[in-house]
Amino acid sequence: MARLTDRPRTDARTSAPTAEAPPRRPQADTGGSGGDGGKRGTRFGLPRTFESFRDREFRWFYLSMLGQMASMNMQLVVRAYLAYVLTGSYAALGLVGLMGGLAMLVLAPFGGVMADRLPKKTVLQVGQVASLLNAAALAVLTWAGGMTLEWLLVSALAQGIVMALTMPTRQAMIPDIVGMDRMQNAVSLNMAGMNTMRLFAPAAGGFIIDIFGFGWAFAAMAMMFGFAILALAQVTHQAAIAPGKAGDGIMAVAVSSFRDIGEGVKYITRTRLMLALLSISFISSIFGMPYQFLLPGYTADIFDGTGSDVGLLLGLSAVGALAGALVLASLPSRNRGWMLLAGTTVLGIGLLAFVQTQNFWVAAGFLMIVGVGSSFRQALSQGLLHAHVENAYRGRVMSVFMMQMSMMQLSTFFVGMLGDAIGIQMAIGILGGGLIATTLLFTLFVPSIRRLQ
Repeated sequence: MARLTDRPRTDARTSAPTAEAPPRRPQADTGGSGGDGGKRGTRFGLPRTFESFRDREFRWFYLSMLGQMASMNMQLVVRAYLAYVLTGSYAALGLVGLMGGLAMLVLAPFGGVMADRLPKKTVLQVGQVASLLNAAALAVLTWAGGMTLEWLLVSALAQGIVMALTMPTRQAMIPDIVGMDRMQNAVSLNMAGMNTMRLFAPAAGGFIIDIFGFGWAFAAMAMMFGFAILALAQVTHQAAIAPGKAGDGIMAVAVSSFRDIGEGVKYITRTRLMLALLSISFISSIFGMPYQFLLPGYTADIFDGTGSDVGLLLGLSAVGALAGALVLASLPSRNRGWMLLAGTTVLGIGLLAFVQTQNFWVAAGFLMIVGVGSSFRQALSQGLLHAHVENAYRGRVMSVFMMQMSMMQLSTFFVGMLGDAIGIQMAIGILGGGLIATTLLFTLFVPSIRRLQ
């Protein structure tokens, strides 16, 4: 691996030079007077809620994220609904999620190493190209009449590999762009954008399925990844935090990667706050998020709905999540530990209420509550991790954080089988009750989370 040009480095939390952190980026509200010739900063007069949009780099990063998340959220409906149409089984629907989850569970730690040792922009660009090709291949297969559950499983595995190796980089890149002062605001806005795509993309996917068919839905996913690639190309390239040594062979890279992973695990286990935050994040994913993957089958069974109805329910859930993210972006960084616990509890209550009704619109209202809780628990757990992690371990901690998606998909598989056995409403209700109970235990017995500001 070629050594990148050495240059002075600055810790993201202080102004003291260090050998481990990337150079501190100029603040975006300088009015263009920074050393970059004024490209990055503009005086938009934006309110506190949107202050990170003053940064040119963040704006392009944000647009790229919108394109990528539009495709991924459309995929949530299209691939899952197609699996259910092909088989009529919740277990098969969960199996599609399981394939991606297994890949992330195994490979996410290596994604964290890549985030710390390779240029982040390059890692994201390669992943977006691979995702575009994956979606395009599904479109061609569908148009050719060769789509089967097996091909969906292969595609899910491939997408899981890409996500495992690139999502830690995406999460770790935010502080590099905006600095630590605006980190929570940027994370919340990033979450708001993701939830905006949850609002529109699933509904768009459902309508495309109903009007044009699954093939064109996959083609639309590919085009969204194309947009993400073009937007990310405008972000300034930055050197890696800890590049490898010039001339390293494959075995040397492999050995050093495993060593880096081990050091990351030791850091997490010896830092109780990191362990506590990651634990509550994992548990809330396992109990609180599988409903998204099971919603296509749930809608067909309970509400006799179509792809458009699935997209509408996911979209209304995203309305609540968007509102929650914008509220967080507007708030000062105080009492975030209590807000994290409260948001996780609201998520569990919303799920319990959702399964108590067979009225579509009442259920949609409860999903909006679920969205608020989901937004709080995701944005706050990520923001608190960024605020307290040592910069040298940021990518590896984010890789463990992203492994919650693997656990969520593994949970989806088992909940799908449970739904086949005892009914899907009962299965999701058990998840909601379990989330409330475990959050209460964290509130009572993990005071370090309650004290977080």
